[in-house]
Amino acid sequence: MRVIRAAEFKETRWRNGMGLSWDIASDPPAIEDFGWRFAVARIDADVPFSHYPNTDRVFTLIDGQGLDLDFDGGKTLAVARRFMPNTFACDVPAFCRLRDGPCRALNLFTQRGMWTAAADVVSGATVITQAGPILLFALEGVSRIDDQMLDQGDAAIALERVDVSAAGALLYAARLTKA
Repeated sequence: MRVIRAAEFKETRWRNGMGLSWDIASDPPAIEDFGWRFAVARIDADVPFSHYPNTDRVFTLIDGQGLDLDFDGGKTLAVARRFMPNTFACDVPAFCRLRDGPCRALNLFTQRGMWTAAADVVSGATVITQAGPILLFALEGVSRIDDQMLDQGDAAIALERVDVSAAGALLYAARLTKA
């Protein structure tokens, strides 16, 4: 398992240049040509989201009062609750409207046809198994993952199996599968 402390995240600009994000990890480790990418984004204003062809996104609000995503074609996704993963296609233009001030979100991008992702928020003690990568992010409190501690805001990447103890804490866990 590889632990990635929040201080190690790499600050970058959004693809469209309209905001900041902090890359946690990607495979391969390249921003423009990834199979999957895991990052935190800060959303400071009403703004269009970046366009990623042939890409799906798991979007999880981690700070702030929420937002609404207006997609071309008239569909709106209301993101009102923190720590609830929402999935949508990144190749449909979307405009973000903040509800009451800035927000931060955890994003997992997957190239359609290469990877699929399933994300949950867990607490308490559990075992997570997966044939592919397991991406973890400490949403709230401190979690023990195998023999490592994840402080709030830290991340980890594991393969196949992890023992989680998140008593009194919340942990984002995404399981990636090759398509």
